[in-house]
Amino acid sequence: MTDNYYSTTTFIAYSINRHIYQDQHFTWVASNFYAYGSGNPKSSNPLLIYTDLYQPWMDRDPYDKFILQHRLALRKGIMAKEREGVVAHRIAIDLKFIADRITTDFFYPIVYALDINTITPVGRAQVGGSGLSGSQEYFIPDLNGGEFSVLFDDHSDPDFNQMRLPPNHFSSHAHALAILLARS
Repeated sequence: MTDNYYSTTTFIAYSINRHIYQDQHFTWVASNFYAYGSGNPKSSNPLLIYTDLYQPWMDRDPYDKFILQHRLALRKGIMAKEREGVVAHRIAIDLKFIADRITTDFFYPIVYALDINTITPVGRAQVGGSGLSGSQEYFIPDLNGGEFSVLFDDHSDPDFNQMRLPPNHFSSHAHALAILLARS
């Protein structure tokens, strides 16, 4: 029996996770795409997160507060990955510049869909955040790119198409960073 869970993220976060962090994705997942009535607050509802990202993406609004929050979240993640030794200081500098400056195009929302029962070993999907007070969600700090499907990824752009290429497609992080820096 499958137990589908969903997460909404931005294409920039997906691209960095895929090509810089060895296809390891830091994500929260909820039991329904539209989690209303399941005890999930707005901040844990993939559909509402999707709409909060979609409108400023569509309007190309670089001043949207939700987009600014995601820029800060990207920075926070980059600093954590640098502390963990996943990325070198020089790459972290470029990534922080990208987080601060990349065009709003890269905040296109995409949705991850996964069967929570396939996340092994047991314990990788952790209860946290609002899940501790009844929300139907899990935190997965190291979701592997092969453990989920990407939904709603239909934005057409040559740079997006390059970022959709398989992990390890680029000969080095520098090539992936160059594509992102060019849009920053």
